[in-house]
Amino acid sequence: MKKVSKSTVTSGSAPSSDPPDTAPLLTDAAATASTLLTSALDSASQAAAFSYLKDQLTSLHSSAHKGPMTFRVLSFLGGLAMILQCSTGTFGKLFSFSPLQALIEVYCLIFGVITVILEGQEYAFLRPFRTSVQSYCKLLTYTWGRGVFYMFSGSLMFSQFNLFDMLIGGYMCFIGFTSLIIGQQTANKLTDLKKTLASESVVKEKFKAMDVDGNGTLDSKELAALCKSLGSPLDHNELVAAISTMDKDGSGSISYEEFYGWWSGWSYEKE
Repeated sequence: MKKVSKSTVTSGSAPSSDPPDTAPLLTDAAATASTLLTSALDSASQAAAFSYLKDQLTSLHSSAHKGPMTFRVLSFLGGLAMILQCSTGTFGKLFSFSPLQALIEVYCLIFGVITVILEGQEYAFLRPFRTSVQSYCKLLTYTWGRGVFYMFSGSLMFSQFNLFDMLIGGYMCFIGFTSLIIGQQTANKLTDLKKTLASESVVKEKFKAMDVDGNGTLDSKELAALCKSLGSPLDHNELVAAISTMDKDGSGSISYEEFYGWWSGWSYEKE
């Protein structure tokens, strides 16, 4: 049985030896979203609301790159916001005799549920659903693929042309764009990493060398050390994306089978 590791790293500093508690991250993210939506509601005009949104997105962008709030936490938060908004918005559209807009709200509600399933790795009960979703849509196993999905979901919500839908839609487009950039950067570095691992024997040797606790898996700190030792250092969010790519069972750590499976099957062409 694989040992689930909760270790993490922060960008630009040595990895912390203390495993983080994910709950405060989601709590802080939820508080940020609540502040954003409440402030937008109290704004005197729609222009003021969009100005506030711009400031918040700038702050979130900084947090996403510096940690501890990763883009996955922000994506999870966006999925929750879509579910809450679309749950109420669907009935409102039906009562206002707007069946087409109500249908779009239903689609966005479904996309919000999918987002929560994809990014809620801390919740074990979501893993079977995530496996099913990714088996039907391989694109969503990649960070850049989820970025495309979030941008599409966000643009669909934005098309509803009411304040909250537009705010949440703009937020999801931002998260999607961030995921695209991080996904491409990570894919390029993983391509370089694969090139340095010339054979299966080298793969096994490097894996065993970096498995310092000898538990048969690489946690985030060990994977970061492996990538750095091979000339492909990963920052905070790139490491999150790399683990997402390799970690097929959602445990948060990489087994040798998963690492070898990634190495033997990786075929991304570096740009």
